[in-house]
Amino acid sequence: MSAPTDPSDARRTYGGVLRDVTVFVVVLTVLGVAGGALVGGTAGVWGALVGAGIAAVFSLSTAYIMWATAAKPMHVMNAWLVGAWLGKMALLLVALVLLRGAEFYHPGVLFVVLTLAILGSLAVEYRALASARIPHVDPESRDTLG
Repeated sequence: MSAPTDPSDARRTYGGVLRDVTVFVVVLTVLGVAGGALVGGTAGVWGALVGAGIAAVFSLSTAYIMWATAAKPMHVMNAWLVGAWLGKMALLLVALVLLRGAEFYHPGVLFVVLTLAILGSLAVEYRALASARIPHVDPESRDTLG
């Protein structure tokens, strides 16, 4: 018989994800601002900052919720994640409406920074969770229907 999963293992894993995503977003912001300045001047800098800000809200809030709810039952974690996702979609919609027609930022730089943020965050999270020692199934439970 295997021992039940220790919630501190999951919390430690998600803490590592939170740390790694934070480092990634900071590096992406610095590189995005530098690249944006080269490509579009001040508008490029603002495009990179807006893109990095949106990326930070999305990536860091998800990682934080995973860390904060690691010791809770799965349905509690899922409820928090779905609720946060809905909130982030509403914030994104408001941001896009406010940015529509604005000329202070470079839309191409914003797009590139957001695309890199999505791909980079997925890679960071996948790397951490793939190497985690957290079971995805409960080996103790058995299907009693068959």
